[in-house]
Amino acid sequence: MTGLKYQEKTIGGIRLSSAATKAKAKWNSANYAQIKVQVRPEVAVSFKAACASAGISMAGELSRFMAEYGAAAPSQKTGNKIEEAYSVSTKKKRSKAVRLLIDKLGQVRDAEEQAMENTPENFRGSESFEASEERVSSIDEALEILEGLY
Repeated sequence: MTGLKYQEKTIGGIRLSSAATKAKAKWNSANYAQIKVQVRPEVAVSFKAACASAGISMAGELSRFMAEYGAAAPSQKTGNKIEEAYSVSTKKKRSKAVRLLIDKLGQVRDAEEQAMENTPENFRGSESFEASEERVSSIDEALEILEGLY
């Protein structure tokens, strides 16, 4: 190579030229977001040691956590048991919760009825089919009670 000097960087034991380093930086900026986190020094040291001990990267572990946390249900995101306990503290919130419960129970009843309708004729007298009939009846009773509350 005549007169060209490359600044080399080593990543994972592989030497990269400055051109490759620039290309990797460009790709990273287009495909990743950078988040700055400030934590107490003892937390940082402990996390770094735990990741090293497990043989995983800190960025990889934080990315995994953020992906799981972001996909969690809203009540799981808060982690605040007091907040969760009082999430239906007003009549309006309780009414909404009961309406959601009624909707969900209705969906379960409909699914159970659909399963019963799809049961072959020769299984309609079976214990399993009778249990399905009992579940539908019980869900109907529960719905009637809940609908009478609010």
